[in-house]
Formats: sequence, structure tokens, C-alpha cells
Amino acid sequence: MNRHIRFLYELGDNTGMRSIRLRRSHAAAAVAGAAGIIVAAIVLVAVRSGEIVRTATVSKLRTENEQLRADLVRFREEAVRLESRMDVGFELQNRARLIASLDPIPDDVWRVGVGGPEPDLGRLERAYPDSLFGDIDEDLGRMIRQSELQIESYREVISILESERDVRMATPSIRPLRSGFLSSRYGRRMDPFRGEIVHHPGIDYRARTGTPVLATAEGTVRQAGRNGGYGLMIEVVHGNGFKTRYAHLSKILVSRGQKVKRGEVIGLVGNTGHSTGSHLHYEVLHRGVHRDPLPYVMPEGLCYD
Repeated sequence: MNRHIRFLYELGDNTGMRSIRLRRSHAAAAVAGAAGIIVAAIVLVAVRSGEIVRTATVSKLRTENEQLRADLVRFREEAVRLESRMDVGFELQNRARLIASLDPIPDDVWRVGVGGPEPDLGRLERAYPDSLFGDIDEDLGRMIRQSELQIESYREVISILESERDVRMATPSIRPLRSGFLSSRYGRRMDPFRGEIVHHPGIDYRARTGTPVLATAEGTVRQAGRNGGYGLMIEVVHGNGFKTRYAHLSKILVSRGQKVKRGEVIGLVGNTGHSTGSHLHYEVLHRGVHRDPLPYVMPEGLCYD
């Protein structure tokens, strides 16, 4: 067998052909070496490309991690502001409970919170087990429990207030006039006609003729007309044992059997019946007994709005 290989090549200056004579073993070694160099180059390029990809991935993850931490800081700040607003809501809620004759929620109970689902933050907490996330987790869990406590409290308050609405609306609670002033109180006084001490069963408001007279609670008109010394008078039955009377009117604007609301105009101040001047005589009766009307109206100087 021929143990040599001859390579022919032509020079570019047209000087003829040239040849190289190599042993077959040398040629095989040269080919194997070239192949090895090519493979090594491919491996080097692949490794370098992988490092570039990994570097880019790590850089991207680092950027995302920094962004996430910044978001956690903002979330923590929002949680602090929300907690402050929750405390304001806690104060208002306790005021509502007092109005409904309920005991306020103790401060220590509110600070811890009771009831409500626990937040499912375990996965994120394991991924970011630092103090910042722990604070957020604790704050969020407490606010969730407080919100559940607040919801239950408001439900209780609403239930009480709704059940007592009829009683409240049927209880005289406002001034029967938007203007005028108190001229005569309930109790013993000198009778202007007989000149002797008598019991005055109501209170008198001095006001101009034509001043609107307001119903002081919801109810039904039982009387609406002239009634002896009361002159033109309206009597309203409110339920729960209460009724009110409005006397010496110049005009009646309701009729017997009519339903009236608190604050509704039912008549006009006048000077009818046994009266020495334009005024409103106002009475409150509970279970047939006259009561001092002043505890059932707003303080002197305040008008119904």
C-alpha cells in the first residue's frame, strides 16, 4: 500500500503546480488535530455563552429582588397608615356602641384583635425570611382580625339601633319651634288670669304669630281643633306611652288621624284661647302623666335643623 499522500496546489503567479508529500500517518494526525481544535472552539463558545446567559439571569433576578424589597417597604408604610386609620375607626365604633348602650371594646382586645382568618403568607415569608416581611405579616394579620372584630361590632350596634328605632322616633326630642324663646317653665307659677299660684302643665315659647310649629316625634294626630282654654290645639300620640300637645295656635295644618314625622310643620303659632300674647304652649305626657318637657327638647339656644 502507498504510505504517502501527495497534495497538489497551484500558486497564484502562474508559475506552475507545486506538491507536498506527506506520510498517511502524519496526514491523519493533522486532520485529527484540526478536528480537536474545532471541537474545543465549539465547547469554549458554548461555555462562554452559558456564562453570559447566567450573568444576565442573575442580574435580572437581582434587579427584581431589589424592586420587590422596595415594594415591601412601600407596603409596610401603607400598612402603618392603614393601621392609623383603623385606630380612628375604633374610636368612632366605640362611640356608636355607647349610643347603642353597649360596652366599648377594650383597648387590649382591639390591639390584638380576635377572630378572622390568618393571612396565607407562608410561601413569601419562606422566600424572604427577613424582619421587614415579618413585620408586614404581623401587621396584616392583626388588621385582618381587627376588621373582622369591627364588622361584628357594627352588626351588633346596627341590630340594637334598629330594634330601638321605633322607641327613639316616638320619643319627643327636639324643640317644637325653630325660633322664639322660653317664656314660662313647667311647674308652679302665677296664673295670669286668676292671679293665684297654679300648676303649669307645660312650657311656653314666646314667638311671633305665624311661626311654624314642629312635631317633636313621629306619631298620629289624635286631636286637631279648638279645645276650650287651649284655643286651637293639636294632640299627637307617639306610641310607647308618649303624647304631645301644641296649643294657642293661629292655624292647624294637619287633620285627625294623619301620620306626622319628627320635624314636620303641623301648625302656626297664635294667640287663641286663654292667652295673653302670641306664644306656643307645649306639653309632654307619658302614660297619661304630665312631664316636664325640657328634658325632652334640645338645650335652650339650639334649634331643630
